[in-house]
Amino acid sequence: MPRPLYIPDVQLPYRKDKPFAFEIVSNREILLHNLPADHDPFRPHRLHFYALLYIMRGSGSHYIDFKRYRYEPGSIIFISKDQVHAFEKNLDREAYFLLFTETFLARSSLSSNLMQQLSLYNYHLYPPVLQLRASQMRLFTELVLGIHEEFHGPDDELTEEIIQSSLKIFLCLSERIRKKNREDQPRSKYQEEFLQFQNLLKQHQFASRQVNFYAEAMNISPKKLNRITQEIMKQSAKSYIDEIVVIEMNRLLMNTSYTIKEIAYRAGFDDPTNFVKFFKKQTDMTPREFRQQF
Repeated sequence: MPRPLYIPDVQLPYRKDKPFAFEIVSNREILLHNLPADHDPFRPHRLHFYALLYIMRGSGSHYIDFKRYRYEPGSIIFISKDQVHAFEKNLDREAYFLLFTETFLARSSLSSNLMQQLSLYNYHLYPPVLQLRASQMRLFTELVLGIHEEFHGPDDELTEEIIQSSLKIFLCLSERIRKKNREDQPRSKYQEEFLQFQNLLKQHQFASRQVNFYAEAMNISPKKLNRITQEIMKQSAKSYIDEIVVIEMNRLLMNTSYTIKEIAYRAGFDDPTNFVKFFKKQTDMTPREFRQQF
């Protein structure tokens, strides 16, 4: 099979023609019924919505932003909007893939800014896999199976509300478990400043890769910004900036048909040669070599 020139962008499928932005699909549907029909789920593709994969049985690997993550029964894998991911072909896995938008949760009569409060999808700060204990799986399994039954049953005026509420319970319970799993680690006094840094970096990652730029925007010294990233991420601010920028470069390389030169300019490099040098220094391969992997 020929390799794709770039990673496809995937929008929420609305496969059941529901009037709301949510979908749930089982591992069996993906493997045996060739779903989805518009792209190959076993090759890297980029989501423009939030997703979670709940593993009930089986073990294996899932791929997110070109990294491999192991899973086992009770694993919940959180995939954030705009991340690149790929399934593995695993018939022994019993799992459900839940897809939704931030708007879907906000539409509820119990509307809140839940997504802003969750750490689950902060993939720069936390690993994407949350592991449940066997004793915790029963409730989560009941929630997912209930959502699946409600989604595939006849619609009425309460269908959307029931799915939204069940999904919120699933996410809130997951958040509680993640926080309890980290109770033995002291909460950093720099947490809010680090989140501010993350938001600035998301907005300006291709405009500047300089620590001074972000420190000035936060009205702190470069030394303090380094202290923040060292405490939370165990790396320098410059190293963290470069890491995030490379992830975005990877996405451009695999998610678009832009030439290397065009990507260099979009990434803020005046000279494509400098882009190639920077990329190779960070990844040990050229942009072209990286693109040819997929």
